[in-house]
Parts: sequence; structure tokens; C-alpha cells
Amino acid sequence: MAAGDYKNYKDLYTDKTSDVNLLAASGGLDNVVVVKSASHQLWIQKISYNPVVAAAQLVTFQDDAGTPIAIGTIPANQSTALVLDFGPKGVPLTVGMNLDIAGTAGPAAKVHIEAYEKLGAVISYLAGASLQ
Repeated sequence: MAAGDYKNYKDLYTDKTSDVNLLAASGGLDNVVVVKSASHQLWIQKISYNPVVAAAQLVTFQDDAGTPIAIGTIPANQSTALVLDFGPKGVPLTVGMNLDIAGTAGPAAKVHIEAYEKLGAVISYLAGASLQ
């Protein structure tokens, strides 16, 4: 059976695909997709945003670094489905950082995230199990 390029990356590395319910009252979610260790890196391939409630606030997908790096934004009042497609390889987050959904209370949506994780830092063969 043939597999698409998106699936090949997830088969080669660790599949971190997730489904999330963004609630209108939540105002965003922390650690939507979590890395295995501080040595691993998330690669986001695609985000499907299916609004349940449109609102006048932006929704931002970003890593959880001290100064977050945003990888995509859903416009205010988005009332139709929107796909942020970063290609089969995807867009990397900072090594060791998780994916967060940032925003203020208002929008509600079903969110599907296609992602994978791979080792993003050089580690010693003597490193403990928590880093491998």
C-alpha cells in the first residue's frame, strides 16, 4: 500500500498527530502536542481548524519558549474551515518546546494537528534515558 509523504515522515520518526477541542471559555491551550524530552523537536505538518463558534479574537499556534515563536494564526471571526499546510516535512518548533494554542476567550473549534517528533539535539551515548 502506498503512503503519502506526510505519512512517511510520521512512520520514520514518532507520530504526534493530535485532535483538540478548543473551548470558547478556555482562551487557548498549553502543551497541545508535547515533546518526549528537551532533546526532541516537534515538526508541524498541517493544522486543520474547524470553527464551532466564530469570535473577534485571533487564535495563534506557537511553541512555548520564553519568547514564543508563532507558526500560524487563525484570523478573527473565522467561520469556515481553514487548513494551515506546512508541507510534508513541516515547520519545526524550537528544540524541546511544546505546541501551544494562544488566544483569548471567544473562539471555539475542533483542531486536528498532523505532526511528528524527532531528535533535535546531539546527545552523548552516556545521556540518561530521559534524554533519549
